[in-house]
Amino acid sequence: MPCEKFTRKYDDYKNIRKQKKLFGTFGFRGVVNQGFDADKVKRVGAALALYLGDNKIIAIGKDPRKSSDMLEEALIEGITDYGCNALTLGIITPNTLSLEVARQADAGVMITASHNPPEYNGIKCLSKRGMGFSPEEDLELERIYFGELKSSTKKEKRLSDSSAGERYRNHIVQYVKKLFPAAHMKIVVDGGGGSASSVTPETLERLGYEVVRFNCKYDGMFRERNPEPTDANLEKLKKLVVKENADMGVAHDGDGDRTAFVDENGKFVQGDVSAAIIADHVLRQSRDKEKKIAVTIAFSNLIEHVAKTLGAEVIYTPVGEPYLAQAKLMCGAQVGLEEHGSVLLEWSREGPMLAGIMAGILSKEGMTLSELVASYPKYYQIKDAKTLPAGTDINALMDRLKQEVPQGYERATDMDGVRVDYPDGWFLVRASGTEPKVRVFSEGKTEEKARGLNRDAMEGLERAMSG
Repeated sequence: MPCEKFTRKYDDYKNIRKQKKLFGTFGFRGVVNQGFDADKVKRVGAALALYLGDNKIIAIGKDPRKSSDMLEEALIEGITDYGCNALTLGIITPNTLSLEVARQADAGVMITASHNPPEYNGIKCLSKRGMGFSPEEDLELERIYFGELKSSTKKEKRLSDSSAGERYRNHIVQYVKKLFPAAHMKIVVDGGGGSASSVTPETLERLGYEVVRFNCKYDGMFRERNPEPTDANLEKLKKLVVKENADMGVAHDGDGDRTAFVDENGKFVQGDVSAAIIADHVLRQSRDKEKKIAVTIAFSNLIEHVAKTLGAEVIYTPVGEPYLAQAKLMCGAQVGLEEHGSVLLEWSREGPMLAGIMAGILSKEGMTLSELVASYPKYYQIKDAKTLPAGTDINALMDRLKQEVPQGYERATDMDGVRVDYPDGWFLVRASGTEPKVRVFSEGKTEEKARGLNRDAMEGLERAMSG
C-alpha cells in the first residue's frame, strides 16, 4: 500500500510551492550581488533566529566559493543580533552539517550554490533532525522574513568547532566497513575544487584503496571545470581513469553532495543508475522486513526493477531533497534517491560516502564497474530544458500542457510538473527550482522511444506556451 501519510500531502505541497516567494526546491540561490546579497542572507539569519527563539544554536557550514566568507559574516550577524548563537564549522559537506546539527545544534544553514557556477551562491536551512526544512517550515520562515523583524535585547555569541570534518571522516569509514569489504583498487578522485576535495580521497585511503587525486584542492572559482559533475564536464577525469589504469573515477560538485562515477573504461555512469545500484546493495543488507525506497518523480524506471528484486515499495516524491527526507520520515523509507545520483542514507544527501560504498560493492561482488552497470537493465534517457519568457505563469502553463498530452498512457501525475507514463517509457515536464526554465526528461526502453517521448513533450510544451 502507498504511504498515505505522505501521498495525502501532494496537494498541500503544490499549494505551498505556489505561495512561496523566496525558497525554491531547497533553499534559494542567485548570482552574488545581483539579487542575492549579504543583506538578504543577514535577514534570513534574523528570521531563522526569531523562528527558533532566544539562545538556540544555529550551525553554519559553507562551500569554498569566494563569496562564502562574506555571506557567512552576514548570516552570523543576523543570527546573533536576533537572539541565537552562531556555530561556525568551516568548509564542510552538507551531510557533515546535517550530522552536526543533530549532534549539537537546533538548526543549520549551509552556504552553497551546490553545482552552479562560481558567481552564484545560496543558502539551505536544516531543522533539528539535520534534514532540510519541510515546505511548511519554509513558508513559516518566509512569513517572518517578509514581516517586521524585531531584534533581541541580547546579542548572542559566535562559536566555532573545527572538528566536524574529522568526525564525518570517521563516520564514513565506520559506516562503510560495517557493510562492505575492501579489495585492492585504484580510484581517481576529482574533488571538483569543492567541499569534498579532501574528504573523499582521505576516507578512501583509510578504507584501504589506492587514490589518485585530481582537482582536489579548494578552488572557489572552479577553474578546472564547471562544478556540476556531468558527462560533458568530466572529460579530464575520464581520460585520467584510462591513463592510470584505474578501477573507477569519482567526481563531486561544489559542496560535495553530488557524486558521479566513471567506469574503468572512462565511461560516465548515469546518476540514477549509480544511485539505484547503491540503494540495491545497501538494502540487500538491511534487516528491515519492509523495504522502502523514496525517489523523485524524475527518477528512472530502473528503480522499479530494483524494487521488484528486493520486494521493496517505491515511494515517489516531488523533486528535491526535502521531499525525500519527508518521505523517509513519514514512511520509513531506508533510502532516498535523486535522478542526478544523489542518495539520502540518513537525512541529507550523501557525497563522499557514496565513493566508499561503490568501491565496497565492487570489492564484494568481484566485478568491474562496467560489469556491475551491465548487470542491470538498460534504459535510454534524454534530459532537455527550455528557457521561459519573462513573466510566464508556470502554473497556467502546466495546466495547458495537461491538455496536450498524447493519449494511450498508463498513468499520469501532476505532483510536480506533469509526468506521463506509457507502457515502454515516460516523460516529465517541470519548472526548474533554480532557473527560469522548464526541464524536460524522457526515458524509453529504446533510444528511439526516448527521443519520440522527448519530441512529444517538447511539442506539447510549445503548444501550451502559445496557447
